[in-house]
Amino acid sequence: MKMKLRYVLSGILIILWIGASAQIKIGDNPQNIDPASILELESTSRAFVINRVTTAQMNAIVPLEGAMVYNTDIQCLHYYDGENWLNLCEALGLTITNNPIKYLPDTTRTISLVRTGNNINIEVDSIRSNRIAYRTIRQDDVGGSAINGLFHIQNRSIPIGKLGRSSAAGQIIKSDAARDPQWVTPAPAVVAFGKVNGSTLQNASFGISSIFSLGAGYYQVNLQNPRITDGYTIQLTVSGDNRIYVDFQTFNSFFVQVKRYNTDDPVVDASWYITVFDN
Repeated sequence: MKMKLRYVLSGILIILWIGASAQIKIGDNPQNIDPASILELESTSRAFVINRVTTAQMNAIVPLEGAMVYNTDIQCLHYYDGENWLNLCEALGLTITNNPIKYLPDTTRTISLVRTGNNINIEVDSIRSNRIAYRTIRQDDVGGSAINGLFHIQNRSIPIGKLGRSSAAGQIIKSDAARDPQWVTPAPAVVAFGKVNGSTLQNASFGISSIFSLGAGYYQVNLQNPRITDGYTIQLTVSGDNRIYVDFQTFNSFFVQVKRYNTDDPVVDASWYITVFDN
């Protein structure tokens, strides 16, 4: 009897010793278990199913903090934080509605978020230039060759005020032989031109209101529009063996003399040409 009792006690001690340091693995490869695992599951053909309860059954359970169940009414995992059961599907506090994001005041749809069950669809409907804050897209934000002027930019869609400024004042953009843009100094604006026979202004003239002969090859030329300054440029050309020059100019007129080249005699019947530029 004493011998049997000794064997029983020895067996109980062995079981308690094994249980105190036991690791449990269920499924495939039960002989291989990670040293840090208390319970380890391994299977490629079977799944771990957590206990399933209704909402009423779940609320009747007051477990340890960290307990988990699957709520069959809500169809989502819940965990216990020590005070309440929390729905893992809503634990992040995110709310997705099916209402589009609109831009006031025209309420045009820009980005639409549509939730169908567990699927969330995001669509971009209409993002226009007036929805992009001023100066938020910089030159280094646009990839090289991303905007091609020949194909991607509508003709006459970029006003001159949106083009980069030249470092020098009074320059304009033109294209070279390779159709590349470059800054250049523009030619002076032509404000008047015409041909004169003696003191008669030809019909093709522009910007000149009248010409008066003051005698002895001396003429007064009147401009249609007064210039901002009296320093505008006058270009004169005369036919024949003659010379021509400006004697005096004001904001709205100037005086011209035509003389023989060698004798300095006045000429009253020469043909001469006028071009006036603003500097």
